[in-house]
Amino acid sequence: MSRRFHLGDLLSVTTGKLLSSNGYAGVQALVEYVTGQAHLTHQLSRAVEEIRPFLLQQHPWLADANIPRDVGDRFDLLCWFAWAKEEWGEWHQVEPMPFGQYVGREPIAELQEMNPNAEIIRPDELP
Repeated sequence: MSRRFHLGDLLSVTTGKLLSSNGYAGVQALVEYVTGQAHLTHQLSRAVEEIRPFLLQQHPWLADANIPRDVGDRFDLLCWFAWAKEEWGEWHQVEPMPFGQYVGREPIAELQEMNPNAEIIRPDELP
């Protein structure tokens, strides 16, 4: 079953620029819906890379939804985004990945892999 997402959420994933009106929470909601799995903040960048091709397959026009090089400041970006909503529409249906297509990672193991020297205290180790 598909779910409706805002253009800003989709563009955040496809352009790499945070355009979601809900910030990282909007990106996280999209990632979790598409993958069917919960993610901690440090896992989002990997998950975004993995779902980007899936979103582009569903909505090929997103490949052409690039922020122009001459967009220099926040005002320019907001003007471009207003144009983008008019051009492509504000809301879009998104299908989740088929079961088994996305393989999640255990959050603590992934964090240790990202920073092998970090001291990690697991919840079950707390007093």
